[in-house]
Amino acid sequence: MSQYRPDINNILLTVQKFIKEATPKLQGETKYHAIVAAYLLDIAERELRLAPGFDKQEVGKLSDFLKSSGSLNDLHKALAKGVRSGALDKDWDTLLDMVLAQTASDVSVVRPDHLAPQHRPGK
Repeated sequence: MSQYRPDINNILLTVQKFIKEATPKLQGETKYHAIVAAYLLDIAERELRLAPGFDKQEVGKLSDFLKSSGSLNDLHKALAKGVRSGALDKDWDTLLDMVLAQTASDVSVVRPDHLAPQHRPGK
């Protein structure tokens, strides 16, 4: 018989809700640590929810751009090598668009409220 295993997002949201409800009752350094903990749980939840899709998109874009395949890490290395060597200079505008899109993906996990509407997920 298999054991019920709750979804990690539900666990994070439950702990986050508890911390947010308890935070107003706290003071000083303990309150600050609770605020930071809730913030970090926000990031973790978005990372689990959004990162797999972002990674898949990035692999696709990098593979097309570099006309190569491999893991995301391999593609990042190939991209860095191409930038350093100047081999990608002819495609600079496309490269900058890709870097902006990746930066927006990263920020949407850490601080989505800092993104302009056109850079938010689903836009």
